[in-house]
Amino acid sequence: MLIFMGKEQIILTEPIKEKLRNLRDYMPGQDETTYQFGAYLAERLNPEIVPQGFYLAAQLALYDLENGVDGFTRQPIRNELAGLPLLMYIILQGKIVSIAEAVTPADFASDVRKMSKEVEKKVSKPARE
Repeated sequence: MLIFMGKEQIILTEPIKEKLRNLRDYMPGQDETTYQFGAYLAERLNPEIVPQGFYLAAQLALYDLENGVDGFTRQPIRNELAGLPLLMYIILQGKIVSIAEAVTPADFASDVRKMSKEVEKKVSKPARE
């Protein structure tokens, strides 16, 4: 179900969570780490979400996994994805948009892509002197 509020699109995440848990069916041919990340992300989404929230939830999940600590509970993360080499998180970060395209409506995924590009632009922008 897609709900429009102004420019924001809010979707109910239960169908998205189910697709993330079964990401192999929606993104065949990926590595196991991608599928594990989909399942992990499914458990981190709120009941309703906007595209920017999806993108940020994925980024925060990667941050928490990299540090091995859940940012909400401050408890150690007991998951195979925790504590991997940094390169693995960089690779997964690059798949956030593709994951959104696989499991969310096209217009929602398009907004996730826009958010990703905005962040990339700001991150790669040289600092002012």
